[in-house]
Amino acid sequence: MTRTPDNYSLDLEHLDDHLDRVAQIIGDHIRNIGREPVVAQTTFEAVRGSFPAELPRTGHDPDTVLDEVLAAFSPVNTRIGHPRFLAWITTSPAPAGTLGELLSVGFNQAPLSFKGGPAATALENIVLTWFAELFGYGEGWGGTLVSGGTVANLMGITVARQAHVPGVAEKGLQGMERPITLYASDQGHMSISRSAMLLGIGHDHVRSVPSDDQFRMRLDVLRDMVEEDRRNGMHPFCVVAQAGSVSTGTIDPLNELADFCEEQGMWLHVDAAYGGAALLSETHRHKLSGIHRADSICVDPHKWFFVPLECGITLFKSSAQQKATFRAKAAYLGQESDWDLKNTNFQLSRQGRALKLWFTMRTYGTDRLAAIVDRNCRMAQLFLTLASESPHWEPAAQADLSIACARFLPEDHPTWSQDALDQLHIDILAELERSGVGFLTPARIGGKAAVRLCIANHRTTEDDIRLLFTTMTDIGLGLSTAGRTTA
Repeated sequence: MTRTPDNYSLDLEHLDDHLDRVAQIIGDHIRNIGREPVVAQTTFEAVRGSFPAELPRTGHDPDTVLDEVLAAFSPVNTRIGHPRFLAWITTSPAPAGTLGELLSVGFNQAPLSFKGGPAATALENIVLTWFAELFGYGEGWGGTLVSGGTVANLMGITVARQAHVPGVAEKGLQGMERPITLYASDQGHMSISRSAMLLGIGHDHVRSVPSDDQFRMRLDVLRDMVEEDRRNGMHPFCVVAQAGSVSTGTIDPLNELADFCEEQGMWLHVDAAYGGAALLSETHRHKLSGIHRADSICVDPHKWFFVPLECGITLFKSSAQQKATFRAKAAYLGQESDWDLKNTNFQLSRQGRALKLWFTMRTYGTDRLAAIVDRNCRMAQLFLTLASESPHWEPAAQADLSIACARFLPEDHPTWSQDALDQLHIDILAELERSGVGFLTPARIGGKAAVRLCIANHRTTEDDIRLLFTTMTDIGLGLSTAGRTTA
């Protein structure tokens, strides 16, 4: 093995040229995002086989490596920013956020401590202040940037457990006299149950509270569940409310739940990962009335604020409770600062996420973002109107925000079994995906399958909604006439 010189490094001789090419690749991807099929029809084996996969002992020229990246990625990229990508609540990222992300990666700050990233630390405080103001939190609030809604919910429930179960940090749940119980709507996100598993609460101690005919948590049933658990020696400690549920976009009765939690001495966490952006809108912000009363709130800027992945936020009414949960000391980190972010979060090493969020909001302003939120909500209502006026469709739920759900009705649908109707919806969406026209996902609404459009996309227009509706209608008529799913 040849000995390298003492001044050997990993710097690239033509870095600026390579950065220019990377910028061109990203620009081409964004400019052409609506011109290709939304989802590629391929296999894992085919994609893996397109990469050189042997461990490289010697290096290659960056242009060669970029060629390999283009050859492997470009044909199969899922075009999440496509105007008819309306599947998961993973939004079309705004290009300004991409610029901020590139700068953040290039600067490579380490905002676990103030010294590890002074600007990144200060900027995180600025954007969190914006969100605390937006959500109505007063003095003493806390918050942190995380990867997304799953971790944001975990963070909220973790501080709830610390605040409502004295001694849990030292003794663990094994040392507690009473099992603790957590309550969430049957429309709640799967991250709630996963958080309970990670925190030692256990899936069996998560109570699924039934929802009403508008898919909102039933407060009367919640009250009965809490009272019964108390009688059985349990310790109810936290309610998780939805502000934009994943299937229908429903918003739970936040003020009533806040009243209940105050009465019961319980923590209220609101999962507003998707719906929190409604606070930008003068038209829709009243639907989140009472959210400022929550003890903690989850919101995902990488959903309806149009920021690139990953970017989530947990807000806390009390910074003191947050820091009491996460504060950690380590001599090797040096002298502490009041602004060290390691005391606000599970993570020590963490990427700076604030710059892309700040860059997005600074570039566009909240008025422009609000206009997109309003348009997205109008597009959801348009889809439901089309469904209502068609003999082949029916709305499956009302649209509180920008998620629209509807069911296709074959002409002889009364003769179909429910299983066959459910399969028909899956087949319609599979055919739509194969066509390249759009990418949607099914939902289960009231025990029945439906197609679901989550319109959190700054490029989606009325023409896109009408094209999707027409295409799915044609597909549904073709499949139902052929009798493919009428088993």
